[in-house]
Amino acid sequence: MKKTYGRKRLKEQAAALDRGIATLFRRYKLEPGIAAGSPYASLHANDVGLLVELAAGSDWNVRRVAQLLGAPMTTVSSALDRLEKRKLVARRRRPGDRRVVHVELTSLGRKLAGRIHGSQVAMCGEMLAELSARDRKELIRMVRSIAEIS
Repeated sequence: MKKTYGRKRLKEQAAALDRGIATLFRRYKLEPGIAAGSPYASLHANDVGLLVELAAGSDWNVRRVAQLLGAPMTTVSSALDRLEKRKLVARRRRPGDRRVVHVELTSLGRKLAGRIHGSQVAMCGEMLAELSARDRKELIRMVRSIAEIS
């Protein structure tokens, strides 16, 4: 009986978490492109995270990007195609190893990634401001814990 209760409770909690996350997304306009004038208003959803990750690292290649994002190479290549057309990234082959395609942000890409990251941090600040210091610390601990598991 206890196992059934546990599964039922977990399902209820998962549904509550889903509703809560959906509310946060709407309230803080977290979906890429939902907020007109946001730094990522015209970007594909996959491109936002890719830009921010590229800005955080230095020596990127297509395979490493795919591994980091947990995405197929085809998805990463499509995202890079879109970003390259907008002159936000550049793909280059290095003279010593022409088999590996390296990826780097352009000047325009670095500026946009900085604006996106700043906007994301500001939104997180708005959310955290409504919580007590203890609740903020606990929320951050739990999110980090979930991120490490995934």
